[in-house]
Amino acid sequence: MASRRSVRRWLLPPVAVLIGLAAAFAAHRLAGSSWEQVVSYRSPFTATDLPAAGSGPPVAGRLVLVIVDGLGEEASREMNSLERLRDIGADLTLVAGQPSLSYPTWTTLLSGAPPNVSGVTTDRFEERVPVETLLDTALRSGRTVGVVGPTSFETLYGAGRAQAAFLMDREGDYLSARLVDEALRIDGGLRPDLLVVHLPDVDEAGRASGTGSSEYAEVVRRVDGDLARLVEGTQDARTAYAVVSAHGHVAGGGYGGWEPEVLRAPAVLSGDGFRYARMTARQSDLAPTLAALTGIPSPRQAAGEALAEVLATTSGDPVRPTWAQRRAFAAAYADVVLEPTGVTRHADWGEDSHGEALDSWIRSAERVREAHDRWERVPAGIAVAAGAVLALAAVGLASWRALLAALAGTAVYHALYNAAYFLVHGHWWSLSAFNSRSDVRSFFSLRMAEAAAAGLAAAFVAGLVYAALRRAPRGSRGRFLPGWLALGPVTALTAQATLALQVAWFLWWYGASVTWRMPDLRWALKYELDLVQATALGAAAVLSPLVTWLAGRYHPRVRRAEETRRAAEDAERGRSVLGEEQEPVVRRKSHPA
Repeated sequence: MASRRSVRRWLLPPVAVLIGLAAAFAAHRLAGSSWEQVVSYRSPFTATDLPAAGSGPPVAGRLVLVIVDGLGEEASREMNSLERLRDIGADLTLVAGQPSLSYPTWTTLLSGAPPNVSGVTTDRFEERVPVETLLDTALRSGRTVGVVGPTSFETLYGAGRAQAAFLMDREGDYLSARLVDEALRIDGGLRPDLLVVHLPDVDEAGRASGTGSSEYAEVVRRVDGDLARLVEGTQDARTAYAVVSAHGHVAGGGYGGWEPEVLRAPAVLSGDGFRYARMTARQSDLAPTLAALTGIPSPRQAAGEALAEVLATTSGDPVRPTWAQRRAFAAAYADVVLEPTGVTRHADWGEDSHGEALDSWIRSAERVREAHDRWERVPAGIAVAAGAVLALAAVGLASWRALLAALAGTAVYHALYNAAYFLVHGHWWSLSAFNSRSDVRSFFSLRMAEAAAAGLAAAFVAGLVYAALRRAPRGSRGRFLPGWLALGPVTALTAQATLALQVAWFLWWYGASVTWRMPDLRWALKYELDLVQATALGAAAVLSPLVTWLAGRYHPRVRRAEETRRAAEDAERGRSVLGEEQEPVVRRKSHPA
């Protein structure tokens, strides 16, 4: 019987390590799959057969659309060229969707389709966008188009179809001067109805140096001068200007997240056809507004609506055709959203539904689908949560002292990891933690290293607490050694279980699959980081037995208890020896014969 108990004790350490490694492997696979879900998302809304939108009377003769990538609101107000345009036109703040990365925001500006509709969710998108853009509708309407920008404009939007185009790689110290020169050359020769110019330098400076740097301010100053040259060289009585930014940056240079300074991008609409206005709108509203201004059809998948407040209409109703386009798209959008639920779209989406009324109907359809999806995901969430709870219960049943020690170590783990993430590095749960695609791997690698280190520290603390829970603790030797060796991986497993409970909530609320909408990327990044931590804790589970062995070997209470026991044993042996030495000798008396 004693032999069997000994075998069971020695099985505990390897079993705990194997369970921790299995949990780490599952977390790693789920993290990779979930990340790829966002990167390779394919929108179900682009397959809908939408009719070509109509067009109204043009308000302006022609349009120059300038995308000053990465320009923040505050910096835009330091640009004299923009301030002059603001004084006689519309000063807008356009709120981007998530993720607020370059390719998704460019696509929304040109198409009116947010990322969940366009399917362009990251800067890794390397094919033609599956939604209609202003370039498409302008060319289909027989308008002349000129494009100046990066070579990715050809990949994404087919910019080479324009009657005139100059596309170049984003390489070099400062490109805006050359790009403006080419735009002026194209405009002087073609005088296009739509001229699209992309200036990348402010974005590059924001990534490299941050928005609070002198380098960023200097690049903004130079772009200001080149923008003034562009306006001066292209302006006339029939030209309208839309100077917009795709996104901003946080002070340290990151972008793509939910911070106000990243999501809120400036837009200045001035010149022929625009009037004085001050307002905040969605980024998806720009393309329909520019379509109404120029009298071309709004892109079919545009989820936004033309802003009548900024258009100086003189005759006809240029906005009404964009309302019809949006109603058609919204109806198709709602049908796709509601299809799995069995609920049909409300029949009273009338011919005049637009604006807030249409927004309300769309949101109602989304709420029905969200409730349906969450109900279907209940079993998955319960399964993950139940697995975590069962793991904690198994530890408690084996040893309540081990569970308390592991929970104490887990609390230290979370404190150390989050202190490093939030306080030392200054991160939030935001994609703005990355400055470029190359930063992603190093970001997650550092998170794994910190999680593994915090896991080993947690095991050490668990060893300290474990010893403190006994009146006379036994050290990590003899028959007590297996328990000490098991304590380390048990602590790592307990930390994994607490992370699994958080993962279970995300799987229920948002799901691991991206099927029709983007999750709130604030919580999605936290979920991804939880899985990364659980993966790294697998390494901690392997190394932690050494840590808890050292804690049990050199813990002061353990050493004092062992010294006390040795002293007691020595005293006992001393009494025994003394007792033998003092044993009386009985002598037999001799009697005379």
